[in-house]
Amino acid sequence: MYHTVTKKYIPALSAIIIFAALSFLPQNAHAQLGDVGDFLRGGVEDGQLLFEEYLEPFGDGFGAGLNSGWVDRANAHGFLGFHVKINTAVALVPDARQSFDVSELDFSTINTIDGGPVTPTFSGSSSTDVRLAYEIEGLRLADFRMPPGTGQQFIATPMVQAGVGVFGDTEIMARFIPPVKFLDYGEIYLYGLGVKHELNQWLPGGALLPVTFSLMAGYTAFGSSAGLDSRPDDFDPDNDQIQDDLGGPEHPAWEDQEVSFSTNAYTVNLLVGKSLPVISVYAGAGFEASNTSINVDGRFPFYVLTQEDGEPVRKLTSLDDPIDISIDGANSFRALAGVRISLPLVTFNVDYTLADYHMISAGLGISLR
Repeated sequence: MYHTVTKKYIPALSAIIIFAALSFLPQNAHAQLGDVGDFLRGGVEDGQLLFEEYLEPFGDGFGAGLNSGWVDRANAHGFLGFHVKINTAVALVPDARQSFDVSELDFSTINTIDGGPVTPTFSGSSSTDVRLAYEIEGLRLADFRMPPGTGQQFIATPMVQAGVGVFGDTEIMARFIPPVKFLDYGEIYLYGLGVKHELNQWLPGGALLPVTFSLMAGYTAFGSSAGLDSRPDDFDPDNDQIQDDLGGPEHPAWEDQEVSFSTNAYTVNLLVGKSLPVISVYAGAGFEASNTSINVDGRFPFYVLTQEDGEPVRKLTSLDDPIDISIDGANSFRALAGVRISLPLVTFNVDYTLADYHMISAGLGISLR
């Protein structure tokens, strides 16, 4: 029966969750990601500083979201009991992570030329007037406008999850979205594995306790990619301060630029709850951690200062596959509380998590035993 039900419902739920992922992505998110390639106008070192600051809430928010939504009660399923559900976790981005001050970054060559020094992160304001320049010996080699944020101070993480009860009051849980390419956002994938084990059997008099204690642990991996479009300035053959041997902004060398993200998230929680025929309440405390890798691949324009007939000249060169960095997430202790409503086969749950990024998680699915 378990095989029949999951075979019937998981493809449908996967389609729903992919549609949900598109619905929760801000309409201008792809534009924001497409603009970050200009961070490399000032070189790899300064570009890396901008990538880390601008994208920090994107990685941290997804990491926090991936650590949520694992449970909807403290009890484990009975033997071969199961659930299949769609779940969305919404990470609330703290005010301090919605903007950053570029003047506080240890740039080598970049400086601010327009606007104030405070500019939005990915999850910050949808407008900015900050413009940065890359200068050497008084000659401006490049300048660019900082991208605005999405204007949405949250990061939503929808997913599909299934669980099945095995021996010893233990439940195995899994999350999975196969690699899917959609619209202009590139490819996403998600998978995860979790386990929940009831502890009452190990406690003296545990069978007589009015509540259930359990321990759960989960790991989730998420990946996504987006195309970039950073091109050199228009080539002006009459401008003796520019030397362009690479073919100008329309040359195919600037195609196939991409930024990719991969997030690994881990959580361990001690749970306590009470399950009744229709309503279940649960709470818990634990620890969460995550790590996000950011890779920028492709060829990107980069101007260097050279001399020609004793005069300074901007020469166009390229940076190839320039960024490969790893950012640790907001590792923190967490506390959660939630409620589940159970109808025949159908369940709905919602919970709230206190952590570095506060979370709201809600799930809808089918469940048996």
